[in-house]
Amino acid sequence: MQILIWIIRVVVVFLFVWFAAKNADPITLRGYLDATLTAPLALILLAFFGGGLLLGLLASLTTVFRLKREVRKLNRALQHKKRDEITQLPPDSTQAPKPAP
Repeated sequence: MQILIWIIRVVVVFLFVWFAAKNADPITLRGYLDATLTAPLALILLAFFGGGLLLGLLASLTTVFRLKREVRKLNRALQHKKRDEITQLPPDSTQAPKPAP
C-alpha cells in the first residue's frame, strides 16, 4: 500500500512539473492604478490556488472551533454523569449486615 501511495505522489509531482514547464511563458496581470505583475503562468496559478486554499481554511475555522467547544461540553457532561452514578451506587452487598442491638 505504501508503494502505491508513493507512486501516486511521484506521478502527481511529475504532472505538476510538466504543467509548469509547459506554461512557463510570462503573463502580465493588470490591476488597479496601472499596477502590473509579470510572472510565469504556473506561478500565478499556484499563488491563486494557495490563496483559495487559505480562504477555505479560514472559512472552516469557525465550524471547527464550534465543534470542539461542543465536544468539550459533552465530555464534561459525561464526566458529571459518571461521577453522579458512582456516588449514587448502593452500599456493597458483599458485606454482612450488622446485627441489631
